[in-house]
Amino acid sequence: MKGKAINPSYRRGKRNVFCRFYSKCLDAVIRKGWMHWNCAECEHRFNKEAAPEFPLNVNYSIAYYEVSTKV
Repeated sequence: MKGKAINPSYRRGKRNVFCRFYSKCLDAVIRKGWMHWNCAECEHRFNKEAAPEFPLNVNYSIAYYEVSTKV
């Protein structure tokens, strides 16, 4: 691997939770005591290796029924 593997930025912004280095960045940020951070300056900010193979949204509805407790 060339260059630095992680490069979190100390400012608010978007994070790539699907990056394979996300947990390493999170560990580094916690050690530094940062309250917020982003991936804007990292070379892996568009890396989606850890993204799930299934969609993260629901395209169907589930029937909802109310059941009476009166006997």
